Amino acid sequence: MPTGSGHICAHARYRSRFQDGPGRDITCRHDRVLEKFNGVVKKSYSEMDLPCCPTVLGILAGVGCGLCLGWHLRGRLIKPTQGVGTCCEETASCGETSVMGDTGELKLILAVRTDLKMGKGKVAAQCSHAAVSAYKQVQRRNPELLKKWEYYGQPKVVVKVPDEESLMELLYHAKKVGLPVSLIQDAGRTQIAPGSRTVLGVGPGPADLVDGVTGHLKLY
Repeated sequence: MPTGSGHICAHARYRSRFQDGPGRDITCRHDRVLEKFNGVVKKSYSEMDLPCCPTVLGILAGVGCGLCLGWHLRGRLIKPTQGVGTCCEETASCGETSVMGDTGELKLILAVRTDLKMGKGKVAAQCSHAAVSAYKQVQRRNPELLKKWEYYGQPKVVVKVPDEESLMELLYHAKKVGLPVSLIQDAGRTQIAPGSRTVLGVGPGPADLVDGVTGHLKLY
C-alpha cells in the first residue's frame, strides 16, 4: 500500500508524462498542420489576386474608352434636325398664315378630287403623300429652289378638282410650263378602289407660274 507522498509522486509523474507525452505531440502536430494550411491558403489567394487586378483594370479602361468614343462619334454622325418648316409639315395652315408665306413668291398647290368622296383623314393622308413626293423631287432636281421655298415658310394650298379628267388636265398644263408635279395613286386599302388618282401636287414653284395653272380652282 503506497504512502501518501508516494501516491502524490506517482500522480505527478503520470500527469507530467501525459502533458509532455503523446498529447503534446498531437497538439504540436496539429499546430504545424494549421500553420502549413494557412500558408498555403494565403499563398493561393496572393497568387490569384495579383493577376486579377490588372485584368479588371484593363476591362474597366476598355469600357470607359468605348463609351467616350461612342459618344464622340454620335455627336459627329447624328446631326441635329433643323426646325425650319417643321410646323408647316405637321399642320397645313401654319405655312399659309406665316408672314413670309403670304408673300406668295413660292408655293405648292395640292389638288384633291372631290368625286371620290374621301373622308377628311383620307384626304389628309393623300395630301401628305403628295407633299412629301414634291419635296423629294425638288430636293433632287432643284435644291436652290427648295431652300428658297423653305425660307419662305413652305406655303401650301389645298384646292378642289371635280374629277380625274380635270386632275389630268392640270398635270399636263403644269408639265408644259415646267412645274414639278406629284400625282398620287392610292393603294385601295380603304374607302376607294386600288389605283385611284387622288391628289396632284403642283410645285413648289414661282407663285405667278403656279397660279397660271391652278388659280381658277376653289379652296378645299
